[in-house]
Amino acid sequence: MSAAKVPVQTLDIETESASEKRSIIIGLTWPALAENTFASLVSIIDMVMVASLGAYAIGAVGLISQPRFVMLAAFMALNVGSTAMVSRFKGAGDQESANQVLHQSIIMTLLFTGVLCVIMFFGGNALVAFLAGPNISEEMIQGANVYLRIQVYGFPALALTFTINAVLRGVGNTRAAFYNNGVFNIVKIFLNYCLIGGNLGFPALGLAGASIATVIAQCFALAMAVWKVLSGSEFVRMELAKLLKIDFAIIKRILNIGFPALIEQLIMRIGVMLFTRIITSLGDNPYAAHMIAMNIQQLSFMTGMSFGTAATTLVGQSLGRNRPDLARQYVKLIQRMNYIIAIAVSLLLFFGGEAISGLYSHDQELTIMAANMLKIIALFNVWSSSRFVYLAGLRGAGDARFTAVVTFVGVLFLRPVVSVFLVFPPFPFQLGLAGVWIALSSDAMASYILAKIRFSRGKWETIKV
Repeated sequence: MSAAKVPVQTLDIETESASEKRSIIIGLTWPALAENTFASLVSIIDMVMVASLGAYAIGAVGLISQPRFVMLAAFMALNVGSTAMVSRFKGAGDQESANQVLHQSIIMTLLFTGVLCVIMFFGGNALVAFLAGPNISEEMIQGANVYLRIQVYGFPALALTFTINAVLRGVGNTRAAFYNNGVFNIVKIFLNYCLIGGNLGFPALGLAGASIATVIAQCFALAMAVWKVLSGSEFVRMELAKLLKIDFAIIKRILNIGFPALIEQLIMRIGVMLFTRIITSLGDNPYAAHMIAMNIQQLSFMTGMSFGTAATTLVGQSLGRNRPDLARQYVKLIQRMNYIIAIAVSLLLFFGGEAISGLYSHDQELTIMAANMLKIIALFNVWSSSRFVYLAGLRGAGDARFTAVVTFVGVLFLRPVVSVFLVFPPFPFQLGLAGVWIALSSDAMASYILAKIRFSRGKWETIKV
């Protein structure tokens, strides 16, 4: 039985009024911004709770973040193809094709999840050992291994939630991910409180408790996401019987967009792992300070990523209506709005960085190191945040190959090369952790410049998906 047509309110994105365009942008952005802000604050609270176990725990969670992101790379890539295609079909009013994309995206996620979980279950410890290098303590390495082994069990729920949320964003429902992730974060913090230190009658499991809390919370978020696409209230609707049928034509179209994005993500993860190896060579305390700064840095990323959600949806839907001029208008407006908030975040990080860093640890050395890195972030934040808008717009148009090239240049070349030049002898600078963060900022600047030039030239306007 085919999915019933459901009445769906369609945004009048072709309005000529600038104020109405801004209202549409805000309507698409605020749920993502609220979601990212809430997730960032919860991530900060989460890290503060983990940090109560000591600096080794901060570093341990940091070490497993890279294998975890390696596992997510394939699904982040598939999500690019799924979001771009669904947004086009929504713009064209083709509900049946949008449903096909939903079902085939879920099938691919299930297949890839099984393979990657097996690989990470048996090879995760070796990867953690490589990332740690010779200068990280055994206590930190063992903590990372315990955390990662538990995380593998929750990865299917996380990947499926990402996929469903990506499809819903493609049809313009950015609120669903906000609610799903809101439930995830609330459950996670509550269970952290119960399981890390042993409260409300629960056992004190330390790092293992933090990892178990994450897995359980992921299952709650998945249940909400599945209910949303089963309910029939959305432009897309999941039918369980259709999850048994593989449509290679749709899969090929998703992969035409998603495969370059997959290469982009793999390049990024390889580059980040090499970059992590450079940072861990500085020892336990600098690496812990780096992870504190990275955790707080989410505040600087959230505006660009949130406005990028609107850019992806509006560019895709505008092109679905054969209106590339409209896509340009929206991205221009989105970027202006993003600049204003990015400046405010920069001021917060520059002048309030030490106070925020002090929440994580009473170790003055860690606090000062992390706060100094936040000042570097603040100086480059406007451009660092704005790159997400241009890159998201290009992905919404299906121009994933170019974004993969940008990632290659920044992550696999600029970051490690500039880091080596600024951190290690025989070069004269030897700036330590500050050199690492200057390298991160050089990557952000290069990405912004390249993405802006690409978007301005307009080749994305003629890409077929």
